[in-house]
Amino acid sequence: MVQDLEQIEYRRGMLEKGMKQEDLPVKVWRGSKIPADVRAAINAEDLLNLGGVYGDKKAGDPMEYDNLKLVLTDDTVEITVFNRGMTLFMSDDERVRRIHRVLCKLDGTGKD
Repeated sequence: MVQDLEQIEYRRGMLEKGMKQEDLPVKVWRGSKIPADVRAAINAEDLLNLGGVYGDKKAGDPMEYDNLKLVLTDDTVEITVFNRGMTLFMSDDERVRRIHRVLCKLDGTGKD
């Protein structure tokens, strides 16, 4: 069965001391409201195979936090990046660059 992308949840921001990830605002796109360029970028960057945690959680206070949840027909892929800017600057990890390119598209997109 081919998995369809049914929903995207994207939470980002700076976590101050004592804050939880759930305290940050979340953007949600469902079904046809998912922008076509974001769908294309997710496929082009092969994000469905990059689930996991990236970056250094201890590399800053406040800590930059990005969490992308891709809800598919029968599965969910979750990607968390701590201190994305610093991670991009300090590492040569192509996976983080691919994730960053998609997150940049989401950063400029409104909420449904």
